[in-house]
Amino acid sequence: MTDHKNRIQNGNIYIEDVVNVKELQTLQDNWSKATDLAFVTVDVNGEPITCYSNFTPFCEKLRKTDAYREKCYYCDACGGRKARRVGKAYVYVCHAGLIDFSIPIMIKGQYVGSIQAGQVTSKDFEDLRPVMPLSEDWKADEELRQLHGEVSVMSVEKIKAVAQTICDSYNYSVEKEYANKVEAELREKKYRVMKEEKLRIEMEKSLRDIELKALHYQINPHFMFNVLNTIGRLAFFENAKMTEDVIYSFSDMMRYLLQTSSDPLTMLSNEVTHVQNYLKIQKIRLGSRLQYSIDIPEKYLKVKVPFLSVTTIVENSVKYAVENKAEGGVISVTAAEKGDDLWIEITDDGDGIAPDKVVSILRGDAYKNKKDGSVGIYNVNTRLIHYFGNEYALDISSPGRSGKGTKVTIRVPLVSDANFS
Repeated sequence: MTDHKNRIQNGNIYIEDVVNVKELQTLQDNWSKATDLAFVTVDVNGEPITCYSNFTPFCEKLRKTDAYREKCYYCDACGGRKARRVGKAYVYVCHAGLIDFSIPIMIKGQYVGSIQAGQVTSKDFEDLRPVMPLSEDWKADEELRQLHGEVSVMSVEKIKAVAQTICDSYNYSVEKEYANKVEAELREKKYRVMKEEKLRIEMEKSLRDIELKALHYQINPHFMFNVLNTIGRLAFFENAKMTEDVIYSFSDMMRYLLQTSSDPLTMLSNEVTHVQNYLKIQKIRLGSRLQYSIDIPEKYLKVKVPFLSVTTIVENSVKYAVENKAEGGVISVTAAEKGDDLWIEITDDGDGIAPDKVVSILRGDAYKNKKDGSVGIYNVNTRLIHYFGNEYALDISSPGRSGKGTKVTIRVPLVSDANFS
């Protein structure tokens, strides 16, 4: 039996796609018991897809020889094509001189295979035609000659009646089965569309929650009080110049955070300005404990990035790689073009993140369990995937060892604001 590699492709229908081979085998066995005829179902090339049912010893022995087996397959294929052309059961003489018939299996007007049956002789088959030249050399084999003489005799009239009865009933059931399969596929497709629509709605709601959480994550009381305390101390000790810088930076940050826009993406220039303001304030607060650098070529500043994406990663680095270390730390932000994408890398020299922790962060365990943690990173990762696809997920590389640091890579399509849609 052939394996079931053929699937419906380019509008073609294959017999394995519309016929339940196991059920057909049972039908075929029952037909052979009821009629004393041999049966086998073949594909368009004449190769069997079912086991033989009630084959005569003569045909079984004949098909064990390579040369004759190929002739038998070809004979079955020719009989099937003849039946396809006439559109009904076709009775003929095989190459070995036995009477066979072919029942075409048709789906939506397409021929997908045939049921071959027969392996009998008759006293009144003079009007039947062979589908290929008759073989004579098998008669040199004494055993084959003896087995040929034991083949059953049946009238052509009965053979034709059996053939057409099976043809009418089976093709009706196959058409019905195929229609049921098509209907089931349509139901499944409709279900998938509904499911995808539901997921889309849930994703949009989740993204709205994410943006609110990202805003809340940035404007938290701890940070607000730190800024206000810094301003207060500077106002006390200085003549207001540095205080003025902090106030303006903080004002720009709040304006950026509170901006209302239907576009969840922003130009990289806006994000860089926000990061600069944030780090300027943190530098004043932390002093020499914080060292940072931003190296973003001007030609990339119009590329679109998710709102607060770079900021969230930078803030996370300050919180975990600088603030919790007495000696502080170094943060760098760079951007480089690789292929069709812009790679924005935020690196620090902190204690690093263990691999299992990275997996937990990107999986959103803290967000899903409503716990404190790297919720911002999960938010950024989720939005990158939503806007650009799975291949644009955050990349976090870290040896997870003290002082070895962490590198977080944000990758976005290299498309500027001028032609972004």
